[in-house]
This record gives sequence, C-alpha cells and structure tokens, in this order.
Amino acid sequence: MIWPLIACLVLTGIHVYLGVHVIARKVIFVDLALAQIAALGTVIGVLLGYEVGKDLTALYLYSLAFTIFGAFIFSVTRMRGEKVPHEAIIGIVYAVTFAGTMLVLSRSALGPQELDHIIKGELLWVQSAVVIKTAIIYALVGSFHFIFRKKFMAISFEIEKAEQTGINVRLWDFFFYMSFGFVITSSVAIAGVFLVFSYLVIPSVGAMLLSDKLGTRLTIGWVGGSIISFIGVKLSWDTGLPTSPLIVCVLALALILSGLIRYIRHAPSRIIAFRNIVGSTAIVGLFVAGVFLFRKAEEDPLEHALHLLQSRFSTDRVTGIAQLVSFPEKKNAWMSAVIETLKDEDAEVRRSALNVIGTFAVRSALAAVLPLLRDKSDEVKVTAIQTAKTIADENTSRELLKVAQDEEDDELRVNLVEAALDLGNAGAVPPLVEIIRKGGLFADDAYHHIRAHVQFEFAQNETEKFLNWWNKNSANLRWDTD
Repeated sequence: MIWPLIACLVLTGIHVYLGVHVIARKVIFVDLALAQIAALGTVIGVLLGYEVGKDLTALYLYSLAFTIFGAFIFSVTRMRGEKVPHEAIIGIVYAVTFAGTMLVLSRSALGPQELDHIIKGELLWVQSAVVIKTAIIYALVGSFHFIFRKKFMAISFEIEKAEQTGINVRLWDFFFYMSFGFVITSSVAIAGVFLVFSYLVIPSVGAMLLSDKLGTRLTIGWVGGSIISFIGVKLSWDTGLPTSPLIVCVLALALILSGLIRYIRHAPSRIIAFRNIVGSTAIVGLFVAGVFLFRKAEEDPLEHALHLLQSRFSTDRVTGIAQLVSFPEKKNAWMSAVIETLKDEDAEVRRSALNVIGTFAVRSALAAVLPLLRDKSDEVKVTAIQTAKTIADENTSRELLKVAQDEEDDELRVNLVEAALDLGNAGAVPPLVEIIRKGGLFADDAYHHIRAHVQFEFAQNETEKFLNWWNKNSANLRWDTD
C-alpha cells in the first residue's frame, strides 16, 4: 500500500498548487480537457501499433506531444475581453477529444477495458519506478514554476496588470499549459482522468472556503489532500473498491465539511446555522431513505444476466455473457441465448459468446459458429477458428479449407489451414507446403505444423522431397489428430 499512498501525496503536492492557478483563471475544466487530450494521444499510439505495458516510452511521448499541442490551443484561444469564455473553448476541446478517443477505441477489441483504465487509472497497483519518475517530473515542473513564479502569478491573478507591464501573456500562457501538460500526462496514467481532475479542483476549492490567504490555502490543500489520500487508499485496500473513485468520493465529503465550517463561521447566528444544517441533513436523509425504500426487489442473478443480454449497451451484453458462465449447472437454460448473441452487431460480444461456446464444447452451436469464420472482425475470426476446432464435426475441416481459399489475410489463412490439419484433413498439407515454398513471415509456422503431424524428416527447403514422399504414401497413412 505504500507506493499508492506515496503516489497520492505526489499528486496532491503539484495539483493543489496548479489548482489555485486554474481557479483564479476560471478555467476549471482545463484539467479534464488536457487529461482527455493526453488519453487521446495514448490510444492513437496504441492504434498505430505500440503496445500498452511494452512500449511505455513511445506511448508517453505520444501522450505528451498531444498534450503540448493542446497547451498551444488553449494559449492562443484565450481572448481579451472574454467575448467567448475560455471555459467554453475548453469544454468544446474536451468534448471533441473524448469523442475522438471513443472512435479510436471502437477500432480496438479492448475498447471497453482501455476506456475503464483511462477513467480509473491503476493507482492501487502503481509501481515504485513509475512513482519515482513522476515525482522527478513534478519536481522539475515545480522548480520551473518557482523560478518564474512572478510571471505565472501575474497572468493568473492580475492579467490586466501583466499586460500593462509588458508580459507576453500568450507566451506565458503557453508555458503554463505546457508545464501543466507534463503533469497531466504522468497523472492520467497513474490515477485516471477523474481523480486527476478532483485532485486539481476539490482541495483548492475547499481551502478557498476556509481561508483567503494564498499561503494558507496551499497548506490546507496539501495537508487535507494528503490525509484524504491516506483514508481513500486505506479504505480501497481494505474493501477492494476501486481506488480512484473512492478517493474522489472522500474528497467530495471533505469539501462538504469545508462548506459547512465556512457557513457556521460566517453565519450571523450560530444557532440558526446549526438549525439549518440539521434541517438540511434531515431532508437529505429522507431523500436517501426514499431512494432505498422504492428500490426494485433483488432479481435472481441468472435472470439478471439474461436481461443484460437484451441491453442496448454492448458492455452490458459482454458482462451478461461473463456472468452466465457462473451458472454451469444451468447452462441448458441460458446457452441458447448465448448462441443467439453470435449475431450481435458488436465484435466483442460475438467473441465473448464464441469463448463460452468453446469452453462448454457446445456442438449444437457449430452451425452458428462456422459463418463467423468469415466475420468482418479479424479478432472474431481467430476466436471462431479455435471454437470450431473444439466443437468440430466431420465436415468442419472442409469448411475451414474452403474459407481459407477466400481469406485475404495471410495469417488468418495459415490459421485456417492449420486448424483443418489439426482436425485430420490431409487436404491441408499441400496448402501448407505452398506457404513453406513461398517463404515469408508464416513459413516457419507452416513447416513446424506439418512436422508436428507427419513423421517424415525433411528440411524447410526440401519441399519437393516431402511432396514426392507425400504423394506416394499419403493414402496409406494413419492420421493422428492429437
């Protein structure tokens, strides 16, 4: 638990300071926008071939490049006189980048999981190396802001005076948002979009409610944010609840407490203030009680999973399929519904259904599985091949070879032919030999696949030798499909 806690403290330290600037500039949602721009950079990097967990540096640079470009946009769109509020521009950028992220993720089979990661982060499992690297980046950004603190304070708190004294506001705006971008790029990967936003705004707003002095606000924000982070991480560790959403909720409770303290301190009459608080608390209590009083009776888990299959949201349908697996003893009651989802419009739903059918070896689903060998999604095709092998009948191998003849993707064509060979179809050998003869990326796979089934010694460059032997002896061979 120590490294998640240290990560929270590091995040609190820089975000409370930046939050003071953001609130003074009245650009509250700039953090969300920059965080979403950073996320868009990451998912585009993934779309262009880089792998999460492997190409960390490349994906970080993609994210950083997008964020710096976002900083440029925000610095040049700040208008004198605020004819168009800067917050409106920021909101538009956030909406567009979020939409772009959704479009990019729609091309990924892991779209829902990646979106969940972007929103929640992986704070509870953060590694020491990531925390140390992030702390170093934040220290450099903090040093930069300390060295040029007068200029940053001027363009945030006294914009008109800054313009009169000759400060290039657009240039220093860019430096502010660019340094902000370095922070956000690192923060989103650890904590997710919404916790980063909460760290930026909630401690600063709470401190504003309790003090009018800048130094005191920073102290309250740092100390309060650190304590709340400890509470949130500890609760998450003990309960298993998602860390980032839990910390956001604890931050919100602390903000409510700050508001109550300010209300009591500035109320003309403390007695009336306490009376109003008690009355408001009673109203909230009645509301919450009413919500639970009229809750729907708990649905049978199996029925609930089946209802999820009818949801208009693909993530619900995937969840429903996953939940049905928990009832293997009742598979006859739900398997037909899973087979029906093989026609679903969402590729991830079709893949999930195929995996379940393969896991339970539902041979009656073969007729519905075979058409997916020609699916528009390559991921679905791969899963369909594996499932078809699991539940195959005597005609399946011929169908695999037939589909392979029309398949344009070399890797999928090899997978189809190899699956037919695994099922004992000798007709798969000549196509594999042809793949070996042509060479290329999949020649080794084809060679080793033949050697796994045919006990005849030949080198990869001796296809003619093998074909001569094959033509003479194939009719008399005893085929082993193991």
